[in-house]
Amino acid sequence: MMLLGLELSDAGILVAGEKPARLLAIDGQNLESPGFAIPEKKGLLVGNSAANRAHLFPLQVINRFWDRLNTEPLKQKNRHVQNHAEIACAHLSHIWEKVKIHGDEMIVAVPDYYGREQLGLILGMAQELSIPVKGFVSLPIAASFTPCPDAMLLHLDIHLHRFEIVYLLQGEQLTRENSLTVEEINLEQLYRVWVESIAEEFVRSTRFDPLHQAATEQALYDRLSDALEIFKRQPSCLFEITHGTDSYRITLPSDLLKQKSRAVYDDICRLIFKMRDEHGKNGFRTVLQLTHRIACLPGLKDKLSEIDHCEIMELEPGAGALGVLGFWRQVADGPAGQGASFFTSRPWQKAEPETFRTVPDKTPDQDPATHLLYGNVAYRLSEKPLFIGCDRYPTGKGIHVKGQSSGVSKKHCTVQRDAERVVLTDYSDQGTFVDDRRVDGSTSLDVGQIVRLGPSGETLRLIVCMETDET
Repeated sequence: MMLLGLELSDAGILVAGEKPARLLAIDGQNLESPGFAIPEKKGLLVGNSAANRAHLFPLQVINRFWDRLNTEPLKQKNRHVQNHAEIACAHLSHIWEKVKIHGDEMIVAVPDYYGREQLGLILGMAQELSIPVKGFVSLPIAASFTPCPDAMLLHLDIHLHRFEIVYLLQGEQLTRENSLTVEEINLEQLYRVWVESIAEEFVRSTRFDPLHQAATEQALYDRLSDALEIFKRQPSCLFEITHGTDSYRITLPSDLLKQKSRAVYDDICRLIFKMRDEHGKNGFRTVLQLTHRIACLPGLKDKLSEIDHCEIMELEPGAGALGVLGFWRQVADGPAGQGASFFTSRPWQKAEPETFRTVPDKTPDQDPATHLLYGNVAYRLSEKPLFIGCDRYPTGKGIHVKGQSSGVSKKHCTVQRDAERVVLTDYSDQGTFVDDRRVDGSTSLDVGQIVRLGPSGETLRLIVCMETDET
């Protein structure tokens, strides 16, 4: 039995599987498949293919089918689908065809605002598509790994059409205690405001209006995601648009997007204050658990850090999909029943998903790691940094990651000997994880530990190689 975890968000569905657990490519080579659909003559275009054409065919695109998952007839008549549930079924089928070779059971982490109607519809889709869905978990519960004693734990997420803040009560069980859902705060609105602002900068600097043509408007949206990645590590980026034989470029500062988002960020802060006030926690230490969708919004983490008594915990991409793989069997133990269970709580302790490894305590006579194993090749460690990433490094200088390089930076991290220690330093955009715990700057490594590069699934292991005269 191989278990798959699916994290459901209309901003991008993710699926995790395999051992050790990793995010799987589910839409071409992409790790995420957004909730977009465009009806065509021969059928329905879904996921990234539809998102990449959404602004070329704005009257045909449909992107609320996961948010409004129901069987009410569509306002736009279409011969292929009659309601949102049928479109969601087509999208789910597209994903299942890609991932079914990796597993024979699926657990779905669903947004907190989903109720019985939505869960029932997903089960109906699963039966029609022969997808073995065994149960559901509230996404905030699924994505939570680290207990925060004596703190109020709030889970923040943003989808294509709404924002959610969920209060998770910590005790023997981690329980969904309360939530606020706001449709006025959403990614679609933010992207539109940002694209309009970028277009204004083009007009001001080059006198070229990229919103005048559908193709260049689509290009603005396509390049926006690249700009958001760059803004994680630098304050500006070169933004270029091609129209015919001409190219137009501007230097885009992240401050422009932050300024345009100020009112939205203020509203998010007010919702945090409201949640703390409702539960009498305004003077208490609060941990804000951010999904990767909301953590990438330029300037938001800086704004949240201004709130008194607040700490920020950034979750890795697909934390919900990865999380259910670690604790599902724990919560699903018991007599087999009919149908699929829905969990809004779970045992709360130091979680160890399947991607975690238990490393034996280091004994005084245990030698530090001598090599880093990638694939079937062991790379010797020395005082000189061993570079790891998707760049091609000279022999002896680094490890060229050849596999699933999506999520792997050119210079992702380094590993080197430092006296009796082995030290890893992270330089990446999407994180380096040791035994599935994200590295903050640098960390020491022990024999047997697993290093994972971002959400790519590429892993390396710390080993000791015996000398030739050892037995």
